[in-house]
Amino acid sequence: MYRIVTFLISLLSRLPLGFHYFLSGITAWFMRHVIHYRYTTVVSNIARSFPELSYKEIDEVVNSFYSNLADVMAESIWALTASTETIGRQVRISGQEALNKAMSLNRNAIIMVGHLGNWEIFTGLPDLRTSYGIELDNKNFVYVYKKPRSRTAEKVISRLRTKHGSCSIIEAHNIARHIIKHRDGKEAFFFICDQNPSRGTSGITVDFLHQKTYMIEGPESIAAKMGMPVLYCGLIRHGRRDNEAHFELITENAAGCPAGYVTGKFAALLEQDIYRHKGTWLWSHKRWKKRMS
Repeated sequence: MYRIVTFLISLLSRLPLGFHYFLSGITAWFMRHVIHYRYTTVVSNIARSFPELSYKEIDEVVNSFYSNLADVMAESIWALTASTETIGRQVRISGQEALNKAMSLNRNAIIMVGHLGNWEIFTGLPDLRTSYGIELDNKNFVYVYKKPRSRTAEKVISRLRTKHGSCSIIEAHNIARHIIKHRDGKEAFFFICDQNPSRGTSGITVDFLHQKTYMIEGPESIAAKMGMPVLYCGLIRHGRRDNEAHFELITENAAGCPAGYVTGKFAALLEQDIYRHKGTWLWSHKRWKKRMS
Protein backbone atom coordinates (compact mmCIF):
# COMPACT_ATOMS: atom_id res chain seq x y z
CA MET A 1 0.00 0.00 0.00
CA TYR A 2 2.82 2.40 0.89
CA ARG A 3 4.50 1.98 -2.50
CA ILE A 4 1.23 2.48 -4.36
CA VAL A 5 0.36 5.64 -2.42
CA THR A 6 3.89 7.04 -2.79
CA PHE A 7 3.91 6.29 -6.52
CA LEU A 8 0.58 8.06 -7.07
CA ILE A 9 1.64 11.07 -4.98
CA SER A 10 4.95 11.26 -6.88
CA LEU A 11 3.11 11.31 -10.21
CA LEU A 12 0.71 13.98 -8.99
CA SER A 13 3.51 16.10 -7.52
CA ARG A 14 5.15 16.51 -10.94
CA LEU A 15 2.27 18.61 -12.21
CA PRO A 16 2.78 22.42 -12.27
CA LEU A 17 2.07 24.29 -9.04
CA GLY A 18 -0.66 26.27 -10.79
CA PHE A 19 -2.53 23.05 -11.52
CA HIS A 20 -2.18 22.02 -7.87
CA TYR A 21 -3.81 25.30 -6.87
CA PHE A 22 -6.64 24.60 -9.34
CA LEU A 23 -7.19 21.23 -7.65
CA SER A 24 -6.92 22.95 -4.27
CA GLY A 25 -9.90 25.16 -5.07
CA ILE A 26 -11.98 22.10 -5.90
CA THR A 27 -10.76 20.29 -2.79
CA ALA A 28 -11.65 23.23 -0.51
CA TRP A 29 -15.18 23.41 -1.94
CA PHE A 30 -15.59 19.63 -1.62
CA MET A 31 -14.40 19.57 2.01
CA ARG A 32 -16.78 22.32 3.07
CA HIS A 33 -19.90 21.81 0.97
CA VAL A 34 -19.93 18.07 0.20
CA ILE A 35 -18.33 16.08 3.03
CA HIS A 36 -18.53 18.95 5.57
CA TYR A 37 -15.10 18.01 6.93
CA ARG A 38 -15.25 18.68 10.69
CA TYR A 39 -17.49 21.64 9.88
CA THR A 40 -19.18 21.80 13.28
CA THR A 41 -15.82 21.73 15.07
CA VAL A 42 -14.37 24.41 12.78
CA VAL A 43 -17.30 26.82 13.23
CA SER A 44 -17.48 26.23 16.99
CA ASN A 45 -13.75 26.81 17.49
CA ILE A 46 -13.75 30.01 15.44
CA ALA A 47 -16.89 31.42 17.08
CA ARG A 48 -15.56 30.78 20.61
CA SER A 49 -12.13 32.19 19.76
CA PHE A 50 -13.45 35.40 18.19
CA PRO A 51 -16.63 36.36 20.09
CA GLU A 52 -16.47 39.82 18.55
CA LEU A 53 -17.03 38.55 14.99
CA SER A 54 -20.40 38.65 13.23
CA TYR A 55 -21.91 35.55 11.60
CA LYS A 56 -20.78 36.84 8.21
CA GLU A 57 -17.23 37.39 9.44
CA ILE A 58 -17.13 33.91 11.00
CA ASP A 59 -18.25 32.45 7.67
CA GLU A 60 -15.43 34.30 5.91
CA VAL A 61 -12.86 32.82 8.32
CA VAL A 62 -14.38 29.36 7.77
CA ASN A 63 -13.97 29.75 4.01
CA SER A 64 -10.39 30.94 4.46
CA PHE A 65 -9.63 27.93 6.65
CA TYR A 66 -10.78 25.39 4.07
CA SER A 67 -8.91 27.24 1.31
CA ASN A 68 -5.71 27.32 3.36
CA LEU A 69 -5.97 23.65 4.38
CA ALA A 70 -6.44 22.61 0.75
CA ASP A 71 -3.48 24.77 -0.30
CA VAL A 72 -1.28 23.20 2.42
CA MET A 73 -2.15 19.75 1.08
CA ALA A 74 -1.52 20.82 -2.52
CA GLU A 75 1.79 22.56 -1.79
CA SER A 76 3.04 19.64 0.31
CA ILE A 77 2.38 17.17 -2.51
CA TRP A 78 3.94 19.50 -5.10
CA ALA A 79 7.04 19.97 -2.92
CA LEU A 80 7.79 16.24 -2.96
CA THR A 81 9.46 16.44 -6.39
CA ALA A 82 10.21 20.17 -6.57
CA SER A 83 13.83 21.22 -6.08
CA THR A 84 14.88 22.89 -2.84
CA GLU A 85 15.78 26.00 -4.86
CA THR A 86 12.23 26.16 -6.26
CA ILE A 87 10.73 25.64 -2.82
CA GLY A 88 13.05 28.29 -1.42
CA ARG A 89 11.55 30.89 -3.75
CA GLN A 90 8.20 30.36 -2.01
CA VAL A 91 9.70 30.95 1.44
CA ARG A 92 11.21 33.89 3.30
CA ILE A 93 12.65 33.91 6.79
CA SER A 94 12.87 36.79 9.26
CA GLY A 95 14.27 37.07 12.76
CA GLN A 96 17.40 35.10 11.84
CA GLU A 97 19.38 37.11 14.36
CA ALA A 98 17.28 35.65 17.20
CA LEU A 99 17.94 32.09 16.05
CA ASN A 100 21.63 32.77 15.42
CA LYS A 101 21.96 34.30 18.89
CA ALA A 102 20.43 31.20 20.47
CA MET A 103 22.68 28.87 18.51
CA SER A 104 25.76 30.95 19.38
CA LEU A 105 25.32 29.76 22.97
CA ASN A 106 26.67 26.40 21.74
CA ARG A 107 23.70 24.50 23.13
CA ASN A 108 20.73 22.76 21.60
CA ALA A 109 17.65 24.95 21.20
CA ILE A 110 13.92 24.30 21.21
CA ILE A 111 11.71 26.05 18.68
CA MET A 112 7.98 26.14 19.41
CA VAL A 113 5.61 26.31 16.44
CA GLY A 114 1.88 25.99 15.86
CA HIS A 115 -0.32 24.61 13.09
CA LEU A 116 -0.28 27.95 11.32
CA GLY A 117 0.19 28.70 7.62
CA ASN A 118 1.90 25.83 5.79
CA TRP A 119 4.00 24.06 8.41
CA GLU A 120 5.02 21.31 5.96
CA ILE A 121 6.72 23.31 3.20
CA PHE A 122 9.53 24.39 5.56
CA THR A 123 10.91 20.83 5.55
CA GLY A 124 12.20 21.29 1.99
CA LEU A 125 14.35 24.41 2.26
CA PRO A 126 17.67 24.98 0.45
CA ASP A 127 20.95 25.57 2.30
CA LEU A 128 20.13 27.64 5.38
CA ARG A 129 23.46 29.46 5.53
CA THR A 130 23.69 30.70 1.94
CA SER A 131 19.95 31.19 1.33
CA TYR A 132 18.79 32.68 4.63
CA GLY A 133 21.84 33.63 6.69
CA ILE A 134 21.08 31.05 9.38
CA GLU A 135 24.23 29.72 11.06
CA LEU A 136 23.06 26.13 11.18
CA ASP A 137 23.41 23.07 8.99
CA ASN A 138 20.16 21.76 7.51
CA LYS A 139 20.68 18.34 9.09
CA ASN A 140 20.64 20.04 12.50
CA PHE A 141 17.11 21.35 11.89
CA VAL A 142 15.21 18.53 13.61
CA TYR A 143 11.42 18.21 13.31
CA VAL A 144 9.80 16.37 16.20
CA TYR A 145 6.67 14.50 15.14
CA LYS A 146 3.99 12.31 16.66
CA LYS A 147 3.80 8.96 14.90
CA PRO A 148 0.44 8.43 13.10
CA ARG A 149 -1.55 5.29 13.82
CA SER A 150 -1.49 4.27 10.16
CA ARG A 151 1.83 2.73 9.14
CA THR A 152 1.26 3.80 5.53
CA ALA A 153 0.53 7.39 6.59
CA GLU A 154 3.65 7.43 8.77
CA LYS A 155 5.86 6.29 5.88
CA VAL A 156 4.33 8.74 3.39
CA ILE A 157 4.65 11.71 5.77
CA SER A 158 8.23 10.77 6.65
CA ARG A 159 9.11 10.62 2.97
CA LEU A 160 7.53 14.01 2.33
CA ARG A 161 9.56 15.53 5.17
CA THR A 162 12.94 13.92 4.46
CA LYS A 163 13.03 13.51 0.69
CA HIS A 164 15.12 16.65 0.15
CA GLY A 165 17.56 16.01 2.99
CA SER A 166 16.79 19.55 4.15
CA CYS A 167 16.11 18.54 7.74
CA SER A 168 16.08 15.62 10.13
CA ILE A 169 13.05 14.10 11.84
CA ILE A 170 12.67 12.26 15.12
CA GLU A 171 9.65 10.71 16.80
CA ALA A 172 8.42 12.55 19.90
CA HIS A 173 8.64 9.34 21.91
CA ASN A 174 12.44 9.33 21.48
CA ILE A 175 13.20 13.03 21.70
CA ALA A 176 14.10 13.31 25.41
CA ARG A 177 16.69 10.53 25.20
CA HIS A 178 18.11 12.01 22.00
CA ILE A 179 18.56 15.47 23.56
CA ILE A 180 20.18 14.04 26.69
CA LYS A 181 22.54 11.90 24.61
CA HIS A 182 23.47 14.86 22.38
CA ARG A 183 23.36 17.56 25.05
CA ASP A 184 26.55 19.15 23.71
CA GLY A 185 25.25 19.25 20.17
CA LYS A 186 24.08 22.25 18.21
CA GLU A 187 20.65 21.22 17.02
CA ALA A 188 17.38 23.14 16.75
CA PHE A 189 14.36 21.01 17.64
CA PHE A 190 11.01 22.05 16.16
CA PHE A 191 8.04 21.09 18.33
CA ILE A 192 4.44 21.62 17.22
CA CYS A 193 3.10 22.78 20.56
CA ASP A 194 -0.56 23.75 20.03
CA GLN A 195 -1.88 20.22 20.53
CA ASN A 196 -3.78 18.53 23.32
CA PRO A 197 -1.55 16.48 25.64
CA SER A 198 -1.80 12.75 25.01
CA ARG A 199 -4.07 10.81 27.31
CA GLY A 200 -2.32 10.02 30.57
CA THR A 201 0.25 12.82 30.22
CA SER A 202 0.32 16.13 32.06
CA GLY A 203 0.06 19.54 30.47
CA ILE A 204 0.10 23.27 31.15
CA THR A 205 -3.01 25.45 31.32
CA VAL A 206 -2.81 28.80 29.51
CA ASP A 207 -5.18 31.58 28.50
CA PHE A 208 -5.48 31.21 24.73
CA LEU A 209 -8.06 32.68 22.36
CA HIS A 210 -10.44 33.67 25.18
CA GLN A 211 -10.38 30.16 26.65
CA LYS A 212 -8.52 28.14 29.25
CA THR A 213 -6.45 25.79 27.12
CA TYR A 214 -4.44 22.69 27.98
CA MET A 215 -1.12 22.50 26.09
CA ILE A 216 1.68 19.95 26.03
CA GLU A 217 4.41 20.56 28.60
CA GLY A 218 7.17 18.44 27.03
CA PRO A 219 9.07 21.22 25.22
CA GLU A 220 9.12 23.52 28.26
CA SER A 221 9.98 20.67 30.63
CA ILE A 222 12.90 19.46 28.50
CA ALA A 223 14.22 23.00 27.97
CA ALA A 224 14.05 23.76 31.71
CA LYS A 225 15.83 20.55 32.73
CA MET A 226 18.56 20.98 30.12
CA GLY A 227 18.97 24.76 30.41
CA MET A 228 18.15 25.28 26.74
CA PRO A 229 17.22 28.46 24.87
CA VAL A 230 13.66 28.53 23.51
CA LEU A 231 12.33 30.39 20.48
CA TYR A 232 8.93 30.96 18.95
CA CYS A 233 8.59 30.47 15.21
CA GLY A 234 5.56 32.01 13.54
CA LEU A 235 4.73 30.31 10.25
CA ILE A 236 2.90 32.96 8.29
CA ARG A 237 1.16 32.33 4.98
CA HIS A 238 0.74 35.71 3.29
CA GLY A 239 -0.70 34.09 0.17
CA ARG A 240 0.04 31.48 -2.41
CA ARG A 241 3.77 31.17 -3.11
CA ASP A 242 4.47 33.50 -0.17
CA ASN A 243 5.34 31.78 3.11
CA GLU A 244 7.30 33.32 5.98
CA ALA A 245 8.95 31.88 9.08
CA HIS A 246 9.61 34.47 11.79
CA PHE A 247 11.82 33.65 14.79
CA GLU A 248 11.52 35.35 18.18
CA LEU A 249 13.53 34.52 21.29
CA ILE A 250 11.46 33.52 24.33
CA THR A 251 14.38 32.87 26.69
CA GLU A 252 18.10 32.13 26.52
CA ASN A 253 17.83 29.65 29.38
CA ALA A 254 14.52 28.04 30.29
CA ALA A 255 15.98 26.76 33.57
CA GLY A 256 15.68 30.26 35.00
CA CYS A 257 12.01 30.76 34.05
CA PRO A 258 8.99 30.24 36.33
CA ALA A 259 6.91 27.14 35.61
CA GLY A 260 4.50 27.78 32.75
CA TYR A 261 6.23 30.95 31.54
CA VAL A 262 7.65 29.48 28.33
CA THR A 263 4.40 27.83 27.25
CA GLY A 264 2.40 30.91 28.20
CA LYS A 265 4.67 33.13 26.12
CA PHE A 266 4.38 30.73 23.18
CA ALA A 267 0.58 30.81 23.45
CA ALA A 268 0.54 34.63 23.52
CA LEU A 269 2.78 34.94 20.45
CA LEU A 270 0.81 32.31 18.54
CA GLU A 271 -2.44 34.07 19.43
CA GLN A 272 -1.10 37.34 18.00
CA ASP A 273 -0.29 35.64 14.70
CA ILE A 274 -3.67 33.89 14.59
CA TYR A 275 -5.45 37.23 15.06
CA ARG A 276 -3.50 38.66 12.12
CA HIS A 277 -4.11 35.60 9.91
CA LYS A 278 -7.31 34.06 11.24
CA GLY A 279 -8.04 31.63 8.43
CA THR A 280 -4.62 29.99 8.35
CA TRP A 281 -4.70 28.15 11.69
CA LEU A 282 -5.79 24.50 11.87
CA TRP A 283 -9.28 25.02 13.28
CA SER A 284 -10.37 21.42 12.66
CA HIS A 285 -8.55 20.00 15.71
CA LYS A 286 -10.70 19.40 18.79
CA ARG A 287 -8.45 21.37 21.12
CA TRP A 288 -11.19 22.24 23.57
CA LYS A 289 -12.81 18.83 23.97
CA LYS A 290 -13.02 19.45 27.71
CA ARG A 291 -14.29 22.75 29.01
CA MET A 292 -11.96 24.08 31.70
CA SER A 293 -13.02 26.36 34.53
